Amino acid sequence: MKHKIIYLITLIALLYPLYAQNAISAYPYMAYSSETKLMGGAFSFFRYELDREEPAESSRDISVLANTIYSQKHQFLFVIIPQYRTENWKLSSSMTFQDWPDTFYGTGNATLDSAAEDYTSRRYAAETVLSRDLPRNLDLSLRLTQGWHEVRKSSVGSALQSSELLGLEPGFYSGVGYGLAYDSSDEGYYPEKGVKLEWRQLFYDAAFGSDYDYSEAQYDLRVYQKISPISVLAFQSDLIMHHGDLPFFNYPELGKRLRAYDSKRYIDKARISQRIESRIFPFNGGFTRRLGFVLFAETGQVAANVPDIRLKDWHTSLGGGLRFSILPKEKLNLRADIGFGKGSVNFIVNAREVF
Repeated sequence: MKHKIIYLITLIALLYPLYAQNAISAYPYMAYSSETKLMGGAFSFFRYELDREEPAESSRDISVLANTIYSQKHQFLFVIIPQYRTENWKLSSSMTFQDWPDTFYGTGNATLDSAAEDYTSRRYAAETVLSRDLPRNLDLSLRLTQGWHEVRKSSVGSALQSSELLGLEPGFYSGVGYGLAYDSSDEGYYPEKGVKLEWRQLFYDAAFGSDYDYSEAQYDLRVYQKISPISVLAFQSDLIMHHGDLPFFNYPELGKRLRAYDSKRYIDKARISQRIESRIFPFNGGFTRRLGFVLFAETGQVAANVPDIRLKDWHTSLGGGLRFSILPKEKLNLRADIGFGKGSVNFIVNAREVF
């Protein structure tokens, strides 16, 4: 990870000319959720535009997103996302440090709230993607994912410690794979029209230095339709599945798709979800043009295998949220969402749209 940061700094020093156009924003925030309790954080965004020419599609730019969170439960998260983009190529990375008191409910679609057990884990992770634009709105990417995870604190004799799940001991995971995507949507952080369809495949193996051998496949469909000059209807459908010796800390989390639930409330080796969201920015003058609102409905479930998915096992999440544009032109937004599910209410603050 240190080497990647050094390479990024060197790249910026070499490519950043004196006449580059800069954008910088930074915002502190506070929030509350049932998972984290009270938390505070700061979000920042930097962008350097290089050799700005016409047409706009020919520009090159370097951008860096960063987010830091510290919660009342002593949860700490730092994420930095650098990206370098040219007309046809994009190199991006997501680097994470996390020291996170968390909750284990067990695996499967029918776990109980009463089974909740607290534990603390530490993770370092980096995901790097090199992608190339192809004709007919196609995109081919090479993907590299690496990370280290350790369970630092858990109760002796707990269900987690007595389970046969992999990943209770400190371990390193490393995967290499590819992605193939069709993308007819407009560029930016806030698509208003078009379709994104992506298939990803990753392979984790001892040959790549991984302590765990498994494969991951994911299908992701997103559709955007502009309903009026101020509103967009967005839809997402996704399926992720694993085969092999998957460590429990990398199990797909239903709470990453259903905003009414804690992230690890339902976990298993496979996850399917469907989401629809109505987005509106109703104002067009002064400060108010930065304010927007959303309404969403989400459903999904987890399972040990895809054939185990059942119609009766769907969980649902309904809610709404507030948006604040850090960069109004690109609609790079801070979001605050509240979701309501069966016996669960959750409040989330984060950067960028969920899909």
